[in-house]
Amino acid sequence: MVTSTRKRKKPEDSVLGIHKRNGIWQDGLAAVMGPELLERWGIAEDAEASRVREIVLLRLNRVLDQFPKPEMPVIVWTAYNLGAASPGEESGVVRRLERLVGQGGVECSVRTCTRRFNDIFLPAVVRSLSAGQSPITDEDLGRASRWLATNVRPDAPRPAAVASGLSTAIRRLRAPMEPVLKMFLDGPVHGPADGDGVPLAAKLGTRGEWLCVFTGERLLAAYRESTGAGWTRIGRWTGRDVVRTAAGRIFPTGILIDPSPVLGAGADATLPLPPEEIARLAREC
Repeated sequence: MVTSTRKRKKPEDSVLGIHKRNGIWQDGLAAVMGPELLERWGIAEDAEASRVREIVLLRLNRVLDQFPKPEMPVIVWTAYNLGAASPGEESGVVRRLERLVGQGGVECSVRTCTRRFNDIFLPAVVRSLSAGQSPITDEDLGRASRWLATNVRPDAPRPAAVASGLSTAIRRLRAPMEPVLKMFLDGPVHGPADGDGVPLAAKLGTRGEWLCVFTGERLLAAYRESTGAGWTRIGRWTGRDVVRTAAGRIFPTGILIDPSPVLGAGADATLPLPPEEIARLAREC
């Protein structure tokens, strides 16, 4: 009897094959992914090819929610061949990105597009596999089916990326600042909580301790999937509650609103409130 010595690929390796050849449209996508990745993403091994593509599209899009820069979705979906060419065209990632740049689809070079996809987005997808995968609804599948049927990129802006008026305000000029802060104080936020339901502080190296909160539940879920964060409890408070908690801690504590899991990405969507600002806000609460 001959025993096969071929090892099954880890999901973290298999996920790196989805963009190759003609991307999300490639024949045998489920076989490229392998049983472990299919299971991780909640895809039955005998699922129809259309259903495999729908769920893959949704999983990738949830990771993409963490990247607010407008060119990232265009680069990413071009790499996966969604909305970039006819489904049957096997042009390869580099050729697709070259065409994107040549047609003026983005204001950056092919080298920059390739680096952002390979060095920033793909590592985020790999990290997301270590986190619990949020459920996919029939409504989600319906949207994905429509995107695929017409070979278009997911709608922009995505609901997770523009979760509330506060999130929108942060992404714009952040000015005037006082109205943005008032929206934060009066509105709901979500974040990791301890066993008593109190906002959980994170130590950010030499930057001290911070309470990290999100202006929408889907933003928090996307962050959790991208980083593999193992919070056991999620809380919901007003911004005012979080300010009071931060101000009442023994150690000087700031608040980080809508943090990004990717170093150097998402700074325009993140609003840090340092301890001195928290002290001022607490006096006014």
